[in-house]
Amino acid sequence: MNYIILSFSVIVLLVSVTVSYIVIFHPARVMAHNGLLFVSNAAKAHIACMKAAKYVRNVMYVKIKINAENSSQVISRQIVNIYTKAQTNIDIRLMVKPYEKSKDIITRQPIDLIMYDSESAKEVEVLRKSVKSLDRGYRLQNIDTSDSPIENNVNEEVKAYEYVALGGTFDRLHNGHKILLSQAVLRSTRHVTVGVTDVNMIQSKKLWELIEPVEKRIETVLQFLNDINPELEYNVFPLKDLYGPTKDDPKFQLIVVSEETVRGAVKINEKRNEKNLNKLDTYVIELAQDSHPGRHHEEEDKVSSSNQRMRLLGTLLRPPRPNPNIPDWPYVIGLAGGIASGKSNIAEKLKSKGAAIINCDIIAHELYKPGLPLNTTIAQSFGDHVITSDGEVDRRKLGQIVFSDKSQLQKLNELVWPAVIEETQRRVVALGKQGYKVVVMEAAVMVRAKWYERCHQLWAVIIPPDEAIKRLQKRNGLTEEEARQRIEAQPSNSEQVAHANIVFSPFWSYEYTQSQIDRAWQQLNEYLDNKK
Repeated sequence: MNYIILSFSVIVLLVSVTVSYIVIFHPARVMAHNGLLFVSNAAKAHIACMKAAKYVRNVMYVKIKINAENSSQVISRQIVNIYTKAQTNIDIRLMVKPYEKSKDIITRQPIDLIMYDSESAKEVEVLRKSVKSLDRGYRLQNIDTSDSPIENNVNEEVKAYEYVALGGTFDRLHNGHKILLSQAVLRSTRHVTVGVTDVNMIQSKKLWELIEPVEKRIETVLQFLNDINPELEYNVFPLKDLYGPTKDDPKFQLIVVSEETVRGAVKINEKRNEKNLNKLDTYVIELAQDSHPGRHHEEEDKVSSSNQRMRLLGTLLRPPRPNPNIPDWPYVIGLAGGIASGKSNIAEKLKSKGAAIINCDIIAHELYKPGLPLNTTIAQSFGDHVITSDGEVDRRKLGQIVFSDKSQLQKLNELVWPAVIEETQRRVVALGKQGYKVVVMEAAVMVRAKWYERCHQLWAVIIPPDEAIKRLQKRNGLTEEEARQRIEAQPSNSEQVAHANIVFSPFWSYEYTQSQIDRAWQQLNEYLDNKK
């Protein structure tokens, strides 16, 4: 017995020593949450970033030393290099203002890893003391750049201006946005104004319903600006038209745009010319190529918010909340989507994965059948002319009444919805008894009827309204006006997304739609496995 205890003690001691050795002598193996990288030569900044990124999990700040080598021209080039070549999954932030030994460095995120290139090693202690947002358990890590080549092909002149302006959607701040904002900050000596497109300007965007609220986008932009240079003045505001204050404010001198938005700068200068104001200089930034390893051919070649929103499809946008009003099993997914959105096609794909499907719209039609109470009630409420000679409800005639008059639609819903949800709940219980673990309730009125309150999660299917109108015309033989009335009578895509845990859009290829289903189903199973 004593021998066993002694052996166990020795093993514990050996494990402890090994762990201690790893932590003390190989601290970089434990990834830091947030790091700060000091770079003495700006021309090596993107190479240093690529080497340093493996040590950081969340945010990596990059600070370049102020000296004759690190000119604005070199930093301008490195802004592009860092955000296009140093492709990582972490949030890199190049602090545009070069550091000086006497200046304090404050970051929004606490720093638990200080990194420094080979040439900064001799002054690392001074650098460490300048960082005022150090985490108590911070560590140091040398990044060897001694054998790294220096990029000298810098021909661009960087002109400085007091007042600089730019605009954009800035949805889910990505590297393309960071280049745009950083180049504006680099060229400003006093003030930068940023217009963040508001709701009325985003509806032409792909999957605009998934764009973050303007308040959140403004906050994110402002935080980034203060991180990269806290010494400038910033005005970040919701942009409600193309021009903002640039069309009539004489203070502005420079506008920063991407290749896609050059035309906007031209229009702004036309307005300024009408008001006898000085023409704004224009700085144009090339589009950054998207080298995301999982980029699908349906997505854009450039780094864009549209690509990011497309990659959100089939992923968990918001975690499910416990629903004490329904049993834990079977697990019920509410599947919402307007007419002709492709909702039934998504349901079939989920069925092939093993889910049971309840089509609430079909249940409603079944309850219309002759001899059933709902059939009689509809005839009494809307007139015998909506009943065919066979006693069936003439859905086209009924649709013409209710989809052109909201009060009539409301009256029909009050008759139909209680009957449908009662039958649906009965079927959910029956399917659970048959052994189904996941049941999908498919309904066009899922959101408006608030049936998602009877579900564990809500999954929504959306396509652009114009596409839905075309599909509905073709499928049901309706006129464009009739199809539009039906689409507009239902909850909008935005209403559905506002409540959804997961969103699908079968607007692109079969393969792209299937990839969304695969992601959602995998996440669901992982969630249910942890729930057991």
